[in-house]
Amino acid sequence: MRSVPVIDLADYFDASATPAARASLLSAVDRALCEIGFLCVRGHQVPITTIEQTQSMARAFFEMSSADKAPARAIRHRTRGWTPLGDHSLGYSMASEGSAPSAPDLFERYRIGPFDLPDDDYSRARLATVFAPNVWPDEGMPGFRPVMSAWYRTMSRLSRDLMRVFALTLGMPERWFDGRIDREMSSLAINYYPVTDAPPEPGQLRASAHTDYGTLTIVAPTGEAGGLQVMTRDRGWQDIAIEPGTFVVNIGDLMAQWSNDRWVSTLHRVANPPVQSVERRARVSLVYFHQPNDDTLVECIPTCVDAEHPAKYPPVMAGEHIGRKIARHFQVAPTA
Repeated sequence: MRSVPVIDLADYFDASATPAARASLLSAVDRALCEIGFLCVRGHQVPITTIEQTQSMARAFFEMSSADKAPARAIRHRTRGWTPLGDHSLGYSMASEGSAPSAPDLFERYRIGPFDLPDDDYSRARLATVFAPNVWPDEGMPGFRPVMSAWYRTMSRLSRDLMRVFALTLGMPERWFDGRIDREMSSLAINYYPVTDAPPEPGQLRASAHTDYGTLTIVAPTGEAGGLQVMTRDRGWQDIAIEPGTFVVNIGDLMAQWSNDRWVSTLHRVANPPVQSVERRARVSLVYFHQPNDDTLVECIPTCVDAEHPAKYPPVMAGEHIGRKIARHFQVAPTA
């Protein structure tokens, strides 16, 4: 497979869809995730106006001055709030594979984690880690918190539905994942790729090559030059261009492990815009990293293991795996 397929989810949500139509949808999902680990989805029930309004609010935040953004700086907990240019590199997470970059990535980020948590022992025990409080802009951006909170909830629902599609695709009961993601530690990362006057350092990219860490990622990018690229099986970097209202979805390392590498977690990156690009406008991406419950044990799904395909990975706690990966991409120099 040399291209990322576009898959319409309408037949999953349509109660009147025929069994043949459902089977065709699941077959297309399986083929895409086996071959390239990426798909573009439409028919997802998220209005295009909601996507555009959320992207517009994100852009408005990042276009403020650094001084105005500073109250939302991610300091106490690095995965909550705003991190400026030069604070991290996604490629540092690949250090143990020997492919980490030497320079930080060329993007700013605002990160939001779970909220509206129940007041119970499970949540309280994780308030310093996966359920750390969010950091919000001050009164200068009164609409930011409600818009981004609504987007987080919308992506959480879509992720749940995609996980149900994944369960059916793997021959499991539709709600097999539900109890493993009902206290998800997912995060919304709003990435802002500014226009820079200085040329990048050798090998420096907007986002260096990496695989994602969790179950699945949903990306809603704007259309400016310098965008997402995926590594195809013939070792070439392929641009992913989508129509407005379509999401890019890819699986992460934990889903690859769950499927015993039936599905692939694929290297991807965000390229720099062409040096002579006529368009000089920053790019925004709404990136929802769906992750299981902190205490979910990820081990091979029963339908993905047999005598010819023994389990390739030892069981791992989801929170431990995610925590190790995130810690690496904040390092100023990669280490194993």
